[in-house]
Amino acid sequence: MDFKEFRNTLGHFATGVTVITTKNNNKLIGLTANAFSSLSLDPPLILVCIDKKSSSMEAFEEDHPFVVNILNKKQDRDCWRFAKKTDDKFDGCSYSLSEDGIPVLENNLASIQCEVEAVHEGGDHYIITGRVNHVEYDEKGEPLLFFRGKLRELPEKTETM
Repeated sequence: MDFKEFRNTLGHFATGVTVITTKNNNKLIGLTANAFSSLSLDPPLILVCIDKKSSSMEAFEEDHPFVVNILNKKQDRDCWRFAKKTDDKFDGCSYSLSEDGIPVLENNLASIQCEVEAVHEGGDHYIITGRVNHVEYDEKGEPLLFFRGKLRELPEKTETM
């Protein structure tokens, strides 16, 4: 299997863009992830995949809180801010804190507050399953998408059904 061709093929699947936030001790943590999915409605579970090389992995322990921030089309700066390795990714970012003290980015398309249910190995990533305990969303917002290695927006619909 040619790694580059495999990656290019996967890039043909459009995904939303999320920023996963949590904290480790008192340090706020955030990372961009597009490997996110719903898992179960009953009980309410989601999953997110995080690179094994991520320095943030130590914060994802069973019962530890985290937030999936689903980005809207105007949050491309937040996407790139949390994709880079910097000391303070939250510098200049608008956010509030959940009851658990976890950052929730402002003006998201949606936010999903969770606790780690389990951590599984999956190749070069860890699969984090989250038990959902609170959700919020913007009914009118539009998503930020990732497709073929670039950020995209939904095109304006020109015809009605």
